[in-house]
Amino acid sequence: MTLNGIPLHPLVVHAAVVFAPMAALSAILFAVVPRWRWALRWPTLVLAIAAAGSVQFAAMTGGSLKHQLGLQGTLIHNHEMWAGRLQFVSWVLAAVVVAAWWVFPVVTPVDGRSNRASRLSVLVKPLIVSLPVLAAVALVLVYLTGDAGAKAVWAANAQ
Repeated sequence: MTLNGIPLHPLVVHAAVVFAPMAALSAILFAVVPRWRWALRWPTLVLAIAAAGSVQFAAMTGGSLKHQLGLQGTLIHNHEMWAGRLQFVSWVLAAVVVAAWWVFPVVTPVDGRSNRASRLSVLVKPLIVSLPVLAAVALVLVYLTGDAGAKAVWAANAQ
């Protein structure tokens, strides 16, 4: 896949590198700072879905670039391995954010707006625990995937 002759993967990766950490940090705050939930509710949902989509698209364009250039070797395989894990965790994080968005109570400080109790209070505590854990895993995987990709590119350019 190319855009005006430029491989799409290096361009798409920038979206994943921006959206995935933003979604992870927003998910952490959404889970652990109850008084901010009303303000983080929609941005966290949008960021999590955008992150999962951009990571998915980066994986698709990366596979296309690999086949187009005939790339192979340990460094490429390592990058693909971390990218696959990031892809999985991004979708799981997005699903858990959707669940938290639906389950968490909404308490708004805006006058004239009514509050909403939790839709399924038994899930609130597990979501409060799982969101930061998944977000931390996503942050680590973004780093490891990017590091492996950078090593593969620099090794290819050094030859």
